[in-house]
Amino acid sequence: MQSLSRALTVLAELNREDRAYGVTELAVTVGLHKSTVHRILATFCDHGLADRVDDHRYTARDGLAALRTTHRRAGPEHSLADLGDRLGRLVVLAKPLPKSIGTVLQVAAVAGSGTVLPGHAVSLRQSALGRAYLSALPADQVSGSPDLLDALQRVRATGFAHNARPVASLPRMVAVPVRSSDGTCAGALGAELIQPGSVDEVRRVVSVLRSGV
Repeated sequence: MQSLSRALTVLAELNREDRAYGVTELAVTVGLHKSTVHRILATFCDHGLADRVDDHRYTARDGLAALRTTHRRAGPEHSLADLGDRLGRLVVLAKPLPKSIGTVLQVAAVAGSGTVLPGHAVSLRQSALGRAYLSALPADQVSGSPDLLDALQRVRATGFAHNARPVASLPRMVAVPVRSSDGTCAGALGAELIQPGSVDEVRRVVSVLRSGV
């Protein structure tokens, strides 16, 4: 059902506004690979759900305008915008850089207001997003100081990482790993912590984030 959930996510995003969307724009917004979004859009066109404006832009077919205001989806996957609305705060998706040397992630998509923008580098070892990602890798593939390895062990035990202080362009955050369909770690999903010392807030935010991965 994952492919259906992805298709519905793209369809809802395509219907969010009455305009043409670029493939890259949609891919960044929903957190999917560009080629995956392109295949989904081609299928929509074949079945009359979307129209192709040019080689790289698509628009929703007339008659589906209701989805622009009623785009809630069933199942465990939600767009970043959905998560941001539910939490009422900044939500960030970060992924490994292509051909990365293994020191940073890159912000792939953002929901909510703030200074964090797609393309910002994210420290693997200092940020909650980075440590959430590292915690989901095989332990024998991760090296670092004893403090880092101890921290990753705690993240594995709890299922989330958090920062009590801002890190570079990132605010105080709590983050969880994001896994691909084959079970490998594909990145990390994080949300801003408004009250970093509140255990109840951390639990609530982590619960919502887990519903989106």
